[in-house]
Amino acid sequence: MQYTINNKNLPEVGELKGLFEQTSWAKNRSLEGVEKLLQKTEVFVVVRDTNTEQLIGFGRALSDGVYRALLDDIVIEASYRKRGLGKRIVQELLDQLQDVEQVFLNTKPELEVFYNEFGFTKTKALTMSL
Repeated sequence: MQYTINNKNLPEVGELKGLFEQTSWAKNRSLEGVEKLLQKTEVFVVVRDTNTEQLIGFGRALSDGVYRALLDDIVIEASYRKRGLGKRIVQELLDQLQDVEQVFLNTKPELEVFYNEFGFTKTKALTMSL
């Protein structure tokens, strides 16, 4: 499999929505919501199949660029999973955030080991949401 990775050209709204529809956590996002997400995204990674130009991976981070960043929306097209693309996305995001003091993420318990490989550890902090 050959693929390209870039952090300069965001994906189209419809193709990213299609990728999100393959997840349990983002499958109900609207086109309008995904469009706003893309408009506000500065730190990201896009992965495309070299032969078809199909969007096969995406990840982004929310950050102030100095003190804090949050990895978010890391997703791989279902038929391309288990090939190391998720690792490439995370590493590319971390490379972009190398000068940020602290990087956070929220994940499912079954992905804890995956993120441990990058140095992430479970914290004792309380995560709260509305």
